[in-house]
Amino acid sequence: MFLKQFKTEMSLAKTRHTDAMRKQFGLLIVLLLLLPIAGCAALDVEQGGFNLISLDEEWSMRDDMIAQVQQEYTLVTDGRSIAYLNQIGRQIVAQTKLGNRQWTFGIVDDPGVNAFNLPGGVVFVNRGLIQRAQTLDQFTAVLGHEIAHGVARHGTQMMTRSMGIQVLSGVLLGNDAGERKQMLGGLVASGVLSDYGRDAERESDQLGISFAHAAGFDPKGSIQMFEMLLSLRQSQPNSIAQFFSSHPLTEERIRRARTLAAQLPDTGSLIHDTQAYRDFRKRNGG
Repeated sequence: MFLKQFKTEMSLAKTRHTDAMRKQFGLLIVLLLLLPIAGCAALDVEQGGFNLISLDEEWSMRDDMIAQVQQEYTLVTDGRSIAYLNQIGRQIVAQTKLGNRQWTFGIVDDPGVNAFNLPGGVVFVNRGLIQRAQTLDQFTAVLGHEIAHGVARHGTQMMTRSMGIQVLSGVLLGNDAGERKQMLGGLVASGVLSDYGRDAERESDQLGISFAHAAGFDPKGSIQMFEMLLSLRQSQPNSIAQFFSSHPLTEERIRRARTLAAQLPDTGSLIHDTQAYRDFRKRNGG
């Protein structure tokens, strides 16, 4: 009797081990199959980092990303403000190779100066940023920077580096919508998707200034915005702490931005500010 039970338990253990090995092997095969596809996707637009997530897969996450932001933050619901922000944002997005994708722009009701991008064409700015950006070209400098993070796909590169094959098994291959939502929500809440390094910030500076200029906005606004942020760090550090935690700003970045702005042609019709933007700031406490 004991020998029979022992053999049964050994057989079950072997079966469980085989199933686990089969599952891991299956995931490895999927990973190997997706590598060339992800590599091509990563090189198809301006970005060049290692990325296991295709554009279609990234954009399939956007609704969950937006829902998580709505859960984590209090958002501004003024229809005129949201419409104006999306108009300006899409004007810049149209200058990129992802202009044919759906993008969503929103406002977090927070007096701190901050903005962030999430995978799938999702960009949010704090009400405090609108109040501090004195002119439209200053505001579009920050908006262009966040759009550039999205175009360069820095968020999904961060997901790839931080989660690896778990991204494939839990997000891309998972059929459990609740588990997928919980995983993406954890990423948003943890700040992993906006904790970019210096190289990503430099790339987004360069792309963002170029995108905003192509959309018709004066690139000198980026220099003024950087200088204002540095000034705030000295005079009101608490109001800017959140921004600098995810957007390290150095004198070197300002010098590079100034050089790039000087290289872009002045068409004589570049936009510095508009009455529509001044109205937008006023509606948001500026």
